[in-house]
Amino acid sequence: MSDVILRELKDGLLTVTLNRPDKLNALSFESFKGLSAAVDFALANKDKVGCVVLRGEGRSFCAGNDLGDLSGVFSDGDNSKFRSDTVERLASLPMPVIAVVQGHCLTGGLELALAADIIIAGESAKFGDTHGKWDLVPVWGLSQRLPRRIGRAKALEMSFSARNVSGRQAETIGLANFCVPDAELEKAVAEFVKDVLANSWRSSRAIKKLIDDTDGMPLKAGLAHEVHRSEGRGPETAARLQRMRK
Repeated sequence: MSDVILRELKDGLLTVTLNRPDKLNALSFESFKGLSAAVDFALANKDKVGCVVLRGEGRSFCAGNDLGDLSGVFSDGDNSKFRSDTVERLASLPMPVIAVVQGHCLTGGLELALAADIIIAGESAKFGDTHGKWDLVPVWGLSQRLPRRIGRAKALEMSFSARNVSGRQAETIGLANFCVPDAELEKAVAEFVKDVLANSWRSSRAIKKLIDDTDGMPLKAGLAHEVHRSEGRGPETAARLQRMRK
């Protein structure tokens, strides 16, 4: 396991930590190799992992790609494709993925956070798309995920201006699911994760799959898909109902 990406599995929670605090967790090729290994680990241990939390060590989530490594990001070789594929594999994990954001969450860091299902922000969070500052264009999914999350107009506002969006603003526009003071961030994440893990892991994964599989479908087609493809009642249903009646 790379020391620039740390992972810990405890009580159903897999915590994946970007560990380059002196670089504001800027993403290097080594970072992506560590993230890919973490995804492999989650997939190989699906019966033990009910939720994944992605976070950054230190005062920032991720300041973006390491600018000294841009040639690898935009090259035509496997290096570039590997990075894009890693972000997509993270987004496609079957279990809930939560990004915990404090401080910088810029450009490539924002693309990484957008691969999560849930974003929980501290008030210090600074979300931004600075591709335009460097005459770059996204290759890790931002042009698709950001407008789907906050709408086309707001996404273009962020990309055209390269202005930062605070944690509170991110909550308001739907970029962050919710925002709390930084001093309360750890507690808020722990409480949310506890609720997620207390529910049926099978149910959470099946709901995520239904939503992903019907993304972009017209309502009627999506409803028909749910009727015919829903996994419905599971093996824990009877026991969970019995506990509720006690």
